[in-house]
Amino acid sequence: MSDAPEKYEGFEFKLEEAGPARKRLFITVSADTIQAKIDASMGTLQVQSTIPGFRKGHVPKHLLERRFGTAMREETRNELMQEGCRLAFEKLGIAPLGQLEPVDPDAEPTIEAGKPLEFGVAFEVIPDFDLPDMSEVELERPQLEVADSHIDEELSRQCMRAGTAEELKSKFKAADRLLGRAELYLEDAEEPIFEHEQVLAVIPEKGEPGQLLGLMIDGMDTRFSKASVGDTIEIATTGPEAHEREDIRGKDLRLNYTIFLAERITPCTQDDLIERFSLASADVLREQVRLALEQQRDEEQAAVLREQALKAVTDAIEMELPEQLSGQQAAADLEGIRMELMQQGMQADEVETKLAEVRDRSNDQTRRRMKTWFLLERVASDNDIDVSEQEINGRIASMAMKQGVRPDKLRAELVKNDRIMPLARSIRERKAADMLVEQAAVTDISMDDWNEKVARNKAEAAAS
Repeated sequence: MSDAPEKYEGFEFKLEEAGPARKRLFITVSADTIQAKIDASMGTLQVQSTIPGFRKGHVPKHLLERRFGTAMREETRNELMQEGCRLAFEKLGIAPLGQLEPVDPDAEPTIEAGKPLEFGVAFEVIPDFDLPDMSEVELERPQLEVADSHIDEELSRQCMRAGTAEELKSKFKAADRLLGRAELYLEDAEEPIFEHEQVLAVIPEKGEPGQLLGLMIDGMDTRFSKASVGDTIEIATTGPEAHEREDIRGKDLRLNYTIFLAERITPCTQDDLIERFSLASADVLREQVRLALEQQRDEEQAAVLREQALKAVTDAIEMELPEQLSGQQAAADLEGIRMELMQQGMQADEVETKLAEVRDRSNDQTRRRMKTWFLLERVASDNDIDVSEQEINGRIASMAMKQGVRPDKLRAELVKNDRIMPLARSIRERKAADMLVEQAAVTDISMDDWNEKVARNKAEAAAS
């Protein structure tokens, strides 16, 4: 906690620790600064305002106060609060992460004649920690040659993606797609805490958990196998501890899903794909798929190196972490992961399933991700890593190609869902991780050796 408030140009700042990686900032704006701001605003109003019966620039102050006083004081308050925060961060050398939160959400700051304006904001910051010497970090890059079997698998996936839908009424099985209304209730509450009219559900393989409304549901195939269109399925579950909505974490939940529509996809033929993409022959189709898979392989190799580098660094550094992700952090984290998955070319239902798995992760996994997030912010900040509009557009074009949609359509969808900024953050994090990889020692390894190592690590993790 700071010993005494800092004073700058009519503002007074007091900074306090609010726990690991979190601070509170209290700001006081002097009455003289407030009055000077109000006087300047009133002077502008006098010059610009026109009221019937008075010449422009000659409206009495008391009439202006009666008509515009409340709005003017609110605007003055908002401008002074923004200016106070900006000045405090600049003078105190603070770089807040995420959005600012009021210290007391129930207390709304107000301007009163002759009194100072006082308010407080809380925010997260990057914890202090020392980075290791990356030249001593060893990474392994798995080598893979794209084989005919890989091309066959990708062609099967593309045929399924471009297949035709057959409407169903009942007897659902794995991979069938349902559309329906979902309602999520907290414990025994009568009113839902969330509801949506069009929620996609994909029936998982027998015995595998499925994703519904962002939650992992055990036995989902059994629950839906005997259902029919028009039925409502009631599911009891528990909110994941890492969920972005803090009111859901660890709570008993009730999910009602009413099936409106069901369909089964029949894959198209390779000849259909050739016609659809206006290609000359099956050989040309296979060559196009090969090139796409080689590009995907290169991207996955880069992702593997980033993952290894981040694991090595997070294992090596010590930092004091908050007990759990805030709702704001969790939401930002999920959006970042969503962007990563979309950049890998995953379809919407695959993305939602992965996100549900992320929400269902253990507390240790959540804290590791939190540590990684702070690490990437530190590297990006220290190295002035930024993202240009050209980089965003290039990434959107790449994502659109993988999803088989036009770039302008995908961009419009991202803008509509407020996902341009998460995409930019994802690109920034990739660049920060790539900077760590560039400083490490990289050794090539065969795919067989890599798979054996991965299997061994999974077995050791399961045993522990």
